[in-house]
Amino acid sequence: MRIENIALAKDDTKARLSARVTWEESAQPPCDVYFETESSNADALAVLPDPFLAASLTPALWAGEKRIRVEGEVCPELLENLEVVQRVLAHWFSVGNGAVSIEASPRPRLHDTGGSRAAFFCSGGLDSLAAFRANRLAFPPDHPRSIKDGIIVFGLEVEDERSFTYVLQSLVELANDADFTLIPVSSNVRALNPNWDFWYNAHMGPALCAVAHALGRRISSATVGSDYDVPHLMPHGSHPLIEPNFSSSALRIHYHGLTMSRLAKARLLADWPVALRHLRVCNRPDTYRPGQLNCGECEKCVRTMLELVALGSLDKAPVFLRRELSEEMIANLYMPPKVQPYYEELVAPLTAIGRADLGLAVKRALDHARGETGIRGQFVKFDRTHLNSGLGALKRAFARSW
Repeated sequence: MRIENIALAKDDTKARLSARVTWEESAQPPCDVYFETESSNADALAVLPDPFLAASLTPALWAGEKRIRVEGEVCPELLENLEVVQRVLAHWFSVGNGAVSIEASPRPRLHDTGGSRAAFFCSGGLDSLAAFRANRLAFPPDHPRSIKDGIIVFGLEVEDERSFTYVLQSLVELANDADFTLIPVSSNVRALNPNWDFWYNAHMGPALCAVAHALGRRISSATVGSDYDVPHLMPHGSHPLIEPNFSSSALRIHYHGLTMSRLAKARLLADWPVALRHLRVCNRPDTYRPGQLNCGECEKCVRTMLELVALGSLDKAPVFLRRELSEEMIANLYMPPKVQPYYEELVAPLTAIGRADLGLAVKRALDHARGETGIRGQFVKFDRTHLNSGLGALKRAFARSW
């Protein structure tokens, strides 16, 4: 892979930082990767290879590229950190032919126009708003880690322009209410590998870090909200071994939320009216409407509504199209292993506030999702709770060996 022709172009409305990414081992066509923002933010864009290297590393690793040849100088600290990222991903997913060799000249000094502002990735989701809220509670306004900017990216999660416009309208109001500057960015970094499994497993964190590096003339740090807390970490494209290792000498990437369960994050927002007016958790952007970004029916909506019920705050959150919860809705939820810890922590608090009906429905749905119903299910449950699923792992190992 080669990264070449890095350039900044701007007009009266937009500023675009771009580079040509050319594959060497893969048959894919060359791709002009870009980061685009409003012309008023043109001075934020750093005309450096760093954002394009961050965006290209995991696609190159998955495609079996032998090298990434970079035109220009790259921060040596970033180069060193990316070796760690490659080792982690190769260990987790057994991808690539060993590490991809990065051929780049080390930058001898910090670039003179490096930024000084702290930013966070602002999707409007529970993880991102909890990261912002925790920052405001922990850091005095004059501290260099006190967040001043929020970054929202079009082209990663929400790809429909109309739906993104609705998201942007909500986040502009949020930024005004919460006193930070919203920086909208558009990027096509997912074009390097648009597969959703790849996005989840390897690219969501690196893509955000690439955007942060693109804004390197404005910001000196960027905070990413974690998906999971320490007890539930798993190989994943957003992880404390991933994003922080995209830091450079000029830009620090912080990973927030490792000590907080999802319910703890919801508790942080439960008494913050601004968050409850602008929270966006819905997985169905096709249902988005002006001022209404949560369908109230998908798995993430129902999960978040249950959390707010447990905290006594659902009636204060006008952001859900429907706010009635039923045992039938919970019974029909799809609960893959990655979301089961979120529900497990809801059973006791729902029961404690007098919603034993919902607590019992969550418990039954979890038992069904885990295959822990009936007599056979009791053995599965015993294996999970007392043997850390060791018997199941042994059974699968024997099956593979035969």
